[in-house]
This record gives sequence, structure tokens and C-alpha cells, in this order.
Amino acid sequence: MTKKQIKKTRMTNFFINAFYHSKFMDNLFVIKASGDIAEDGKALDSLMANMKKLTHHGIKIIFVYGGGKATDKALAEKKIKIIKKDGRRVTDAATLAVMKDTIGGGLSLKIYEAMARHNIEGLSLNAVPSSWITVKLRSKKPTDFGFVGDILSTRQRNIMAPFKIVNFVAVPCLAWAEDAQSLCNINADTIATEIAIGAQADKLLFLSNVDGVLVNGKTAMMLSSDEIPALIKKGIVTDGMKVKMENCVRAIKAGVKRIHLINGLRKDALEKEIFEAVSPGTMILSLEEKEIYMNEVDIQKAIGV
Repeated sequence: MTKKQIKKTRMTNFFINAFYHSKFMDNLFVIKASGDIAEDGKALDSLMANMKKLTHHGIKIIFVYGGGKATDKALAEKKIKIIKKDGRRVTDAATLAVMKDTIGGGLSLKIYEAMARHNIEGLSLNAVPSSWITVKLRSKKPTDFGFVGDILSTRQRNIMAPFKIVNFVAVPCLAWAEDAQSLCNINADTIATEIAIGAQADKLLFLSNVDGVLVNGKTAMMLSSDEIPALIKKGIVTDGMKVKMENCVRAIKAGVKRIHLINGLRKDALEKEIFEAVSPGTMILSLEEKEIYMNEVDIQKAIGV
């Protein structure tokens, strides 16, 4: 590489870093990883490295994770019956005890260790702070889900309080149910969505083992929140993805600017979604935000991103 080429590369990198720094400074991202990601050492390390890079651009991160596979494995080892209804785990006392050990214990320590390996300054908690959300057990009718909670409200000031001293907080899918005076299990997608809404996050990101939303056999690069009801009505989006899409529509309407669905098992999946003009995942946003995004794409292309 010639001196002229080196100078040009350095100048391009300077403008790229300046662009992202000004774009993301003081943004809040809520990032949810499924158990497929959190329990996979290689995928988790890749994600942690990507999140570390985001914090360098002034981004505050709330990292929410599930642990379905680890829980199922632990239940099977203890010969405790696994019961799920409409994709949700029925959590009796025995199952909750296993989840405390598996998710609140072993998995939360795994997250802590990954943070330490990547020198991420932050907090790894073994449950969602009770000061962040108000939770009560789900009604026993029509289905008794046991120790499964519903989030009644969130407290933005309390959620943002840790970010006065750190830029990263990790929480699992466990929380305190006031009416039961007990920990309970809450779907991690629900926790991430409600926290993103309550804290008015700039981005909500879902990482799982799929590339995004399939429409006519292909991963949709971008969907407006107005398009989703029709996709559900036509049966194009079904089952677990249907529930996720309904949460996405609610979050967009409540003020979350952009939502991303990406395959967290791909190397540097998060980095590519955030720092590339066109990424492999699906982005969901309002029609107004879509226009803003297209302008940003033009700027990114102009500076060589």
C-alpha cells in the first residue's frame, strides 16, 4: 500500500468513526440474546466483542438474555417434566428452583466471565432489579403458568440510574413478583421489549438462531411497522415470530425508534447490523424513521462505510 493509499484509508476511518460517534453518542440500546447465543461460548464472545465496540461509541447497553436450552437440559437431568403452552414455559416451584440455579447462577456467571474477558465495564445481575419493573404473577385462567410474571409498569429513572457510572448492564429472564413475594420467570423478549419502551431506547435488538423475518422465502431487509399486521393476517408470519412481531409493533408505536432481528450465531452479526449500510438481518421501523434511515444510508455510502 502506497503512502497516498494509507493516508486515504486513515482519513476514511477518521470520518467513519466521527460519523458513528456523533450518531450514537448517549444512545441506549436494549439487546436481547436467546439461549442459543448466551449458552454458546463462541457466539457469546463474538457478541461481547461487538458490544464492547458499541460502548466505545458512547452507547449505553442493557443486555437481556434467556436460557431455555440450559434449563431444559437441567430439568431433564433432574427428571422434572417440561411443560410448555403456546411456546411459554409452565413454571412450577421445582422448575423455578432449577431456573434460579441454571440462569440466575451458572449462566449469569458465564455472562460475567465473558464481560471480564472483553474488559467490559458494567454489571452482570442475576435478576432484573425490582426497582426497574413492577411484576405480578400471570392469572391462573385460562392456563395456570405457575411462577410466570407479567410486567405491569417500568421506571425509566431507575433503569437509567446505573448508567451514571457504567455503560453496560446484563440481566436474565428472572424478576421479582410483588404479589407472590417470589422470583418468577418472564419471557426474555417481553423483558427486553418492556424495558426498551419504558426507557425509550433508541434501538431494540433481538439475536436468535434465525437471520430475520422470512417473507416469501427470503429474509426481509426492512419492514415498516405498518406492514406487519398484514403479514400476520395472511399467515406469512406465524408462531413465535408472530408474537415477536406483535411486540415489535407495540414497541415502535410506544416510541422505540428502530428494531433489529439478526442471527447471533453469525460472527460479528451485531457489528455488521449496526455499522454497515446494508446488513443481513431485518430492521423494523416506522414510515417516518424509514425516511431518516435512507438518508443515513446515503451518507454512509458517501464516506465509504
